[in-house]
Amino acid sequence: MIKKIDVAHLRIGMFICGTDQKWIDIPFFRRKFLIATDKQIRTFREHCKFVEIDTEKGADVIRQAEPKAIIELPQHISAEAVYRKNYEQSQTVLSEVLNDVRLGRCVDNPKVRGVVQDLIVNVLKDSQTMIGLILRKDKNDTLARKSVNVCILALAFGKHIGIPKDKMYALGLGALLHDIGMVQIPDSILLKKQPLTAAERIIMEKHTEYGLAIVAKTPAISVDVLKVIHSHHERMDGKGYPQKLEAKKIGLLVRMVAIVSVYEALTRERFYTETLSPVAALKYLYSSGKVMFDGHLVEKFIQALGIYPTGCVVELNTGELGIVVNVNAQERLRPTLCIVTTAQKQLLSQEHVIDLAARTSKDLEIVKALAMDNPLVKLFMALHDRNKGEAD
Repeated sequence: MIKKIDVAHLRIGMFICGTDQKWIDIPFFRRKFLIATDKQIRTFREHCKFVEIDTEKGADVIRQAEPKAIIELPQHISAEAVYRKNYEQSQTVLSEVLNDVRLGRCVDNPKVRGVVQDLIVNVLKDSQTMIGLILRKDKNDTLARKSVNVCILALAFGKHIGIPKDKMYALGLGALLHDIGMVQIPDSILLKKQPLTAAERIIMEKHTEYGLAIVAKTPAISVDVLKVIHSHHERMDGKGYPQKLEAKKIGLLVRMVAIVSVYEALTRERFYTETLSPVAALKYLYSSGKVMFDGHLVEKFIQALGIYPTGCVVELNTGELGIVVNVNAQERLRPTLCIVTTAQKQLLSQEHVIDLAARTSKDLEIVKALAMDNPLVKLFMALHDRNKGEAD
């Protein structure tokens, strides 16, 4: 439905489809788009008195009767700023390490050790919040971000199955450096949007051997870490690479990183392929578990994340959309949600939290999880992050 509204009522999430001015007089290069920033709103207010919005493609004007918060946001969300800072700093430090390696230097052991140790501390404190951070969409698809994501997932996995403390560090470091050999793969292959040719695939697969050679020169690196780097693309049926190892010859830490690295890749926003929802990615791992991966470990990984992992966007039987903010270990089908839209998919002016495991929520059910590359999901996640940042 097209509505003409006063610019005073503009808010993020509205879809602009017309104005009372000529577009040539307004500093926007698009005539129809979704408002995503306060700056865009200020620009419209400076140049226009009225605009037209499409309520089927974006948010509507806030109604006075629109529901307010039912429950205050959980206390753990206020602590998320600390975890988010650690997450971002980890990427910055690892980027510096990777740049040094590209220049021919050795891996800076103290730096990567610090990253892994800090991530271990935070994952042990609150693995679900850390997992939620990696599902935030970011077009900056860097090797550092991917590697930190895999490290967090691996540590959360290790925590769930009770990996011994002396193995947790090796698991984390192996996961953090698992794809370090990618620094020696040409950008023409890494950034290619079309499927790789057979020759290009052979070059790409060399990254495991390059990574082993790079890290083997670093003092005080355990054999467990080297095995993760060299063998994380091995598969249980012997059809992986580089050595085509079969089930019994693939170590536990390697099998764990093999699972989490595939999950991370499937759920991360990439320019060359579809992004799966966390639920769809877990279903893929489960269906492939008996052939490509350790089926028993896949089940343990699903338990570690929950059926609906933190950060997953789901739709309720009421039509409302919500973001999973906490997983219920006893009732995995009934997590805690932060509701972000009405049943008509209109953005709420104020989010509210619902615990599906509570008695008062017994009539509510999740009907599906949304794909992470859905444009509306990206908007919800961005607004959710912004609201949490303001609350912090």
